Amino acid sequence: MFLRAGRQLWPATRLVKTPSNARLARGASLSGNLWALRSIGTHVCLREAPSSNLNPLESSVTDQPKKSADVTRFWKDVSVGHEPASKGKEEHFTVLLDKRALRMPGGQKLEVPADHPLLACLIAEEWDTQTQVLKPHSLPLTSLMARAIDGLSTEAQQKEIAQYLMRYFDTDAITFHEEKPDSLVRLQNERWDPIIAWAKEYFQMDVSVAYSALSNSQPAASRERVLGVLEALPPLELACMERAAMTTKSMITSLAMLYKRVDAEQASLMAEVETANQVSVWGAVEDSHDVDHAELRRQLASVSCALTVTEPELVAKFVDVLKTKYSS
Repeated sequence: MFLRAGRQLWPATRLVKTPSNARLARGASLSGNLWALRSIGTHVCLREAPSSNLNPLESSVTDQPKKSADVTRFWKDVSVGHEPASKGKEEHFTVLLDKRALRMPGGQKLEVPADHPLLACLIAEEWDTQTQVLKPHSLPLTSLMARAIDGLSTEAQQKEIAQYLMRYFDTDAITFHEEKPDSLVRLQNERWDPIIAWAKEYFQMDVSVAYSALSNSQPAASRERVLGVLEALPPLELACMERAAMTTKSMITSLAMLYKRVDAEQASLMAEVETANQVSVWGAVEDSHDVDHAELRRQLASVSCALTVTEPELVAKFVDVLKTKYSS
């Protein structure tokens, strides 16, 4: 069942308790850098919940955490490491805190794919810019990797979250158009219509658009096409799609980000069409609209950064720089 709240469509919601502490407790015996992730506490959030026990990405890091003991910075130096392919493992980058590999809440080492050196550098920067007290909300890229490593490592997990994300196609925010006021209609036409047209052409599928309606559904063939795309994604890209869809409430916008049709700012503008129209009429609410504006861009910028792929020859040059820098 799909419900509509205001002008935004949401799948049916329920309260979800995220067992973050239980997950961290299993890794409590791990030494070193796993400690830094313990400030991600157990908390309750209201969100669209899958029927499975998979934890949505934002529920583990970016929601408001339960009050818990602060974790102070225990590391001095942060660096990026490189590990060549060996023993069945592909080439990858690591993030080192005082020369020890950063580990995820599940205990696995953070391993960034070899074609994502920028992501490795940005994750290292997230940890290097932490001050005296660790701030989990300032680790958006780390949380994406944690989701990919801890929550999307098996084929069963990937298929389940792909099925879950399909609800953002039937309830896609940019497929629900209002017919008035004129100012809102103009924004919808300017920001949404070109991307809907792109999706139709790129994926060779129909997209149903509802006008002044409370419900909508997409053609079965279109659903099958989108599901096939999601199920073929590697864990990191699927984690990016999850964050983008949960942030924008739009599968089409998320696909446009995945295929580099729009950047983070363009996706943000698409996600805040109704807010932009309201602000143009009534003005902005201080400490509300401005906060939402920044948070939306923080989330989607992390997706864009994580999706940035580097050509092999440039990766090789980057590895050479790392070897030169840390050879001593």
